[in-house]
Amino acid sequence: MKVILLEDEYLLNANVKEYLELKGMVVESYTDGGELLQTCSLEADMAILDIQTPGATGYEVLEWIKRVNPKTPTIFMSAYTDIQSIRKGYQLGCADYLKKPFNLEELWLRAQQLLDGANKTKIALGDSLTFDVEAEQLYSQSEIVKLTKIQRKILKLLIENRKVTITYSLLISEVWHDFYIKENTIASHIRDLRRLLPEGMIQSVRAEGYRLNV
Repeated sequence: MKVILLEDEYLLNANVKEYLELKGMVVESYTDGGELLQTCSLEADMAILDIQTPGATGYEVLEWIKRVNPKTPTIFMSAYTDIQSIRKGYQLGCADYLKKPFNLEELWLRAQQLLDGANKTKIALGDSLTFDVEAEQLYSQSEIVKLTKIQRKILKLLIENRKVTITYSLLISEVWHDFYIKENTIASHIRDLRRLLPEGMIQSVRAEGYRLNV
């Protein structure tokens, strides 16, 4: 799991980064909001943002996140306690608001809660691979694995019906919308997917189709 961290207080930034990394997270940290907007690709599972930061505020960063990847859950951590600031954060789309000072364990508990909710659509396919069913995207760690549109559709169908045999006719119906496709064309796409997945995960069922063993 990867998190984007924006906090201009160097000590707090370092403490949060170290704590989350001890919990097994990959942390991409920034002390300047402008630098984040210029260099961050937002390939992350969540964001943790301070509000009052140089270059660009946490509010501006959150607005950017919602344009680039609106499903990324975000926590604001701020010394602001007035209801106007809190309301603005939620109106812009933050999922949680943590007032400074805070206990690092509380931050972790809140982060876990958000990640658990966000990961309901993410299916683990081995130690480092996950597939986001809703986004139809395969990830290795936090990096996107490039798939063709057909490959994404096939993998999604296999995952949604895992441990059940997906027939050739169902594949043609759901992926190619009943357009005539030869079985060896399907087999070619399956072969390419097998190169990316753990050995034996896609099982051939003789004369019927394929089954995903997860």
